[in-house]
Amino acid sequence: MVSQHRWSFVRSGFPVWGALVLVCACAIPLVSDQGRGAQVVVVSVSGDWTPIRQDPGTTAKAAGAETQRPVRFGETLTVGAICLFGNEQGSIVLKFATPADSVLYPFPCEKANMGGAASCTTGPRNTCAVDLRKVGEKKGLTASFMATISEALARITRAAPEKYMVAASRGAEAELMDAVVPLEGEQIDLRAAFRDMDPGTYYVELGAVGAASTQGPPVRVSFAKGQAARAEARGVSGGLYKLALVTEKGEPGDSDCWILVGPPPEYAKQAASYDQAVSESTKLPAEMDAGATRALLRAYLESLASPGEGVTRP
Repeated sequence: MVSQHRWSFVRSGFPVWGALVLVCACAIPLVSDQGRGAQVVVVSVSGDWTPIRQDPGTTAKAAGAETQRPVRFGETLTVGAICLFGNEQGSIVLKFATPADSVLYPFPCEKANMGGAASCTTGPRNTCAVDLRKVGEKKGLTASFMATISEALARITRAAPEKYMVAASRGAEAELMDAVVPLEGEQIDLRAAFRDMDPGTYYVELGAVGAASTQGPPVRVSFAKGQAARAEARGVSGGLYKLALVTEKGEPGDSDCWILVGPPPEYAKQAASYDQAVSESTKLPAEMDAGATRALLRAYLESLASPGEGVTRP
């Protein structure tokens, strides 16, 4: 018996302002004794890493934020007398904010290096510490992936990082995967999005990224490995959408993804660019959180859909 599900997809309107308020603009200017100094971006974070100022008798405080709030994925931090303190088995990956710089600095917190960073004297004991003033002294890893997605990273740091984050997996079940898919007349071939799914009959819905409503009723799609998985897509043009599994009656399913629908003139180039980024992402340091990597790839998918949009402040 084949499995039956349902899905939906929505055209992206790139809503950022509501999330911008929630995230407080991502670029959290930690007070620095170096004025307008260098900045680093939190490219990945696992566990809580708390900034604490190293000036005698003071603690770190993000401007306009709560005291000693753990840093978040996508934040931009000003380099100064600040140390980040994390617990065992956590990790953080930093990158200088200069767009042309593609070097990553991973910091795992392992038992062997707990209590390190002699320059970090103000903070909790039995933790790992990263002195932001000394990040560049560590041997970094040049990652071609970061050069490829430089515009996408700018979208994350200047908008709302949580927009790109993927909810934690609900188990070992296969999920829809973000992908570039071809538009063929009034149909789209979803085999790339279904590549990790089991063969069967599914229902999906298509809608705008970040929107609550969907574009039309659920659509039936049959999937088999190595074969096209075409779905009706009347009225759909090229662009970024959210694709979601639903039941036959339209009730929410257990998986969704982002798809870039590419009409014939653009599809081949967009698909090749995205496949290259996915391949490069497999060479990132082991400290990179899988959710952060997928978020970066989602932002890149968005940048392929609308080059240049969402990169600068209004």
